[in-house]
Amino acid sequence: MASNKSVKSQSLSWLRRVHLGHVSFTLYIHFVLLTITLAEIYRIPLKHSSKLVTKQVLEDKKKTLDNNDHNLSGKPGEGYYIEVSIGTPPQKLNVLVDTGSSNFAVAAAPDPDLTKYFIKRMSKTYKNVGTSIYVPYTQGHWNGILGTDRVRLSEMIIEDVTVNVACISSSKNFFINGSNWQGILGMAYADIARPNSTVEPFFDSLMKQQPLLENSFSLQLCGTVDSPGLDDVSMGGTMVIGGIDETLYTGQIYYTPLRKEWYYEVLITDVEVNGTSLGVDCKEYNTDKTIVDSGTTNLRLPENVYNKVLTAFKKNTHTFSPIPEKFWLGKELLCWNRSDVPWREFPVISIYLSQSNSTSFKLDISPQQYLRAVSPAYSKTANKDCFKFSVATSAAGSVIGAVILEGYYVVFDRQNRRIGFAQTMCHPRTTSIPPSRVIGNYVTKDNQKCVYVKPYSGPSALTIVAYVMAAISAVCIVALSFCFVQWIQQRRKKKDEDRRDVQALID
Repeated sequence: MASNKSVKSQSLSWLRRVHLGHVSFTLYIHFVLLTITLAEIYRIPLKHSSKLVTKQVLEDKKKTLDNNDHNLSGKPGEGYYIEVSIGTPPQKLNVLVDTGSSNFAVAAAPDPDLTKYFIKRMSKTYKNVGTSIYVPYTQGHWNGILGTDRVRLSEMIIEDVTVNVACISSSKNFFINGSNWQGILGMAYADIARPNSTVEPFFDSLMKQQPLLENSFSLQLCGTVDSPGLDDVSMGGTMVIGGIDETLYTGQIYYTPLRKEWYYEVLITDVEVNGTSLGVDCKEYNTDKTIVDSGTTNLRLPENVYNKVLTAFKKNTHTFSPIPEKFWLGKELLCWNRSDVPWREFPVISIYLSQSNSTSFKLDISPQQYLRAVSPAYSKTANKDCFKFSVATSAAGSVIGAVILEGYYVVFDRQNRRIGFAQTMCHPRTTSIPPSRVIGNYVTKDNQKCVYVKPYSGPSALTIVAYVMAAISAVCIVALSFCFVQWIQQRRKKKDEDRRDVQALID
């Protein structure tokens, strides 16, 4: 995609104004047709849940931040969603963009947490497949029925595509009251689709039906920034379909290869806190996998790695007021007056990602990423900035979640089986400390040693004993059966001899 910049002057673009329901604001959809490569790029604004912002505030924000491409509002850590049109005639819903799942699913029945849902009988193009789908989460789940229908993303200048749609009929702790999204757009691979890998994900269908599109997408997720006179200005984000938008990042894109096409699985080679390595076996970082997941809020780490990070954090933050233990556990907020937030007292986390077997690059993660801003409306602390610690433990490997992705422009280059990271053009929350950065290249000895290999889960000792006992029993049964047959034959032979003897006497 390096040739994009040279042909940009030959591109054709439109600006289209749209209006999304929960908050009134102006979005711009930027369509770029690359006439030399015949590749198309679609730029789609993402909305970030969820805070009421007046039209005047949005205008002021635009002037203050010089944000020419998208004015989106909301709060970090609450998910990014886009508007989709489903069916004929189209019904508009908002769906979360989730790189950690593969199903496209929308509410298709009334729910107390929703104000609207997809009405199947109103769509002339909806077809019922009839397959039942159940998707569980750590907390909550949803049930639905699989169907197909025509779908369009956020009024893209592109023909509708026919895709699999999971119509959610019931759920528990899935939809969030007031979040303004009614479904989920899974962008991962078919291998983790529910109920099985035969259900083609949305992006796969899009690639098949739009052959001029490059098999890639990219995300610029922008968190919250400070701005004089405004309360927690949020920037939303942008998803680019079919390639890279060079206006959304600065510097070089560093790529890490995908280990497997299911989740977007990558390989961590080291983790540092303020430049000091945690010093653990690098396999532990990837036990049992490391994934890039826009649908997960936090940076999640295996328990031992998390504990090492926590120890290093406490060591590096001992110079100011004691921090409550509940803050580190994500159960309590820390609040300061806006001008008093001690940004420099918190360390930088560095995550090294494999480039090749002998090189890595690192993500320097600024405190403004993992200290997740929480609205005063939620914290009930007026005139203060409140934050939640967004590094947590995980029982299923490492997860590079949304609060980390907000510091970067992230390219999901499916065509070349790799994920790229570059420094984002999003405005940082504060300029008092450096923003998150991508730095490379670093020479490493053997990155393959960091690959987690699942232990062989063959039969247990008890199972083996059971098999042996069953075999012994079978042998015994065969032997007894043979003896029984021999006994029967002997009895018959004796009877025949007795019969002959009697007959001889009679004669």
